[in-house]
Amino acid sequence: MPLTATFLDAYLSGFYHKSLIPVDLRWLLVVGAVFAFMQYLLAVPAELRHLPKVSPYATIWSYARRESVDSRVRRLILPFARRGEGVVLVYLLGKWALHVIDADLVKTVCQDIDRFPKKTYQDHLHFRFLSGPNVVFSNGEMWKRHSASVKAAFDREIPIHRFVALSYELFERMGAGGVYRFSDLVQRYTLDVVGTALLGHNFQAMQGSKDSFVDHFNRVMSRIATPTRLMFPLLDQWFPRHAVIADINALNARYDALLQLKRQDLGLDLLSYLLEDSTLSNEELRSNLAILFSAGHDSTSGALSTAIYHLAKHPEFQQKARDEVLSVLAGRIEPTLRDFYNTPFLNACIKEALRINSPISLLPARWTPESVTLGKYYIPAGTFLVSNVCAVHHNDTNWPQAQKFDPYRFIGPARSRAAINIPFGTGPRQCVARQFSLFEQRTLLCMLLVNYEWVLPQNSVHAKQVQNGFGAFGLSIPHHLDIEFLRRK
Repeated sequence: MPLTATFLDAYLSGFYHKSLIPVDLRWLLVVGAVFAFMQYLLAVPAELRHLPKVSPYATIWSYARRESVDSRVRRLILPFARRGEGVVLVYLLGKWALHVIDADLVKTVCQDIDRFPKKTYQDHLHFRFLSGPNVVFSNGEMWKRHSASVKAAFDREIPIHRFVALSYELFERMGAGGVYRFSDLVQRYTLDVVGTALLGHNFQAMQGSKDSFVDHFNRVMSRIATPTRLMFPLLDQWFPRHAVIADINALNARYDALLQLKRQDLGLDLLSYLLEDSTLSNEELRSNLAILFSAGHDSTSGALSTAIYHLAKHPEFQQKARDEVLSVLAGRIEPTLRDFYNTPFLNACIKEALRINSPISLLPARWTPESVTLGKYYIPAGTFLVSNVCAVHHNDTNWPQAQKFDPYRFIGPARSRAAINIPFGTGPRQCVARQFSLFEQRTLLCMLLVNYEWVLPQNSVHAKQVQNGFGAFGLSIPHHLDIEFLRRK
């Protein structure tokens, strides 16, 4: 007998004899019971019912289809912004979260770090190995210490020479040109940047090395991005995934081992600089290492993929950027740090790529320790707040024809609207690695413009718009992006 029928028989035995209930009716009762349970589980708490909300069933269906976060935002959340709403409730990680979708309200939340501190995720398996005592998720005095240490480490040097050297390794893979899966190639590039410049460990990803550390990280990221578990984290309490937990613990052990090796061989990398800070405990060092590694390659590789994609779709912008770079280099083949202060159009292309497909579509969540008023909305204590970068960047009120790629938004009089471009967040807790990432992007794009021309292949799945992959952390990363390159003479 089916298990559900057995349970239903047991449930009904105290009221009716099962032989009196037709089989079809029993299955109807099962469906009704499941629906009633879902209604209970998805009910909006009474203190939040005055706020607009996205249908939880629409959100669940989006996750079941493995829809990318940017598509979900444009389809389900952006209509609320266009109607003038500043916030909207969304069912997320087993709870109702309030997405902040108005630019001014996002700035309020991000600027006031006392009223809106960061939310930790230690109770969620999906975020446990990233949410800890680190520069992204800590608060108060701990955050101030971490922020000062990490910022000081990033301020030591912008290693343009490393970016250039790794660009040449990328070109060795690309040769005279052809169709390449650029989204994969550029992830290898950013992995080697993170390894050599931040961790002092050469993954040799550009050489095709199957580094066990990288494979382990990618495996953990893939295993935790399960739609049903993302929507219903209670499943991890009821039915723990012991193998996944063991894999996460093993990855943390690898971080500890890397720290121990680095203590014995300090170098000119960010991790060595952090180890000079005696105030950071081993747990704090490991947590910062984990967050810098995960954020340091995925988000930058996504930004570079988006920029390359739009320059492929707009050859006139690609050529204008190339002419600018060649003029600034004046016969040289490698850029310097100073060169990038004289490439306004290249910089505008990068900013527009970050706007139109922000790698981080949802900023790390905040919460309200006390009841607050946010704009016209009363927000009770204990509310989970998510600043929705994608909704801000795709609202036509903020950016006319928001779906159009237009670098001129960031040049001349239009630059006044650039304050609404927040791919790295805004306020005192915006990304401490933003300048590192921007110069990394400028260097590789500059080197590519000098050495290659590129177009989208025929019949590309990205022909109409960039297609991002599904993930657990609100990232918008182009998925399986093929680009056709031709080496310039």
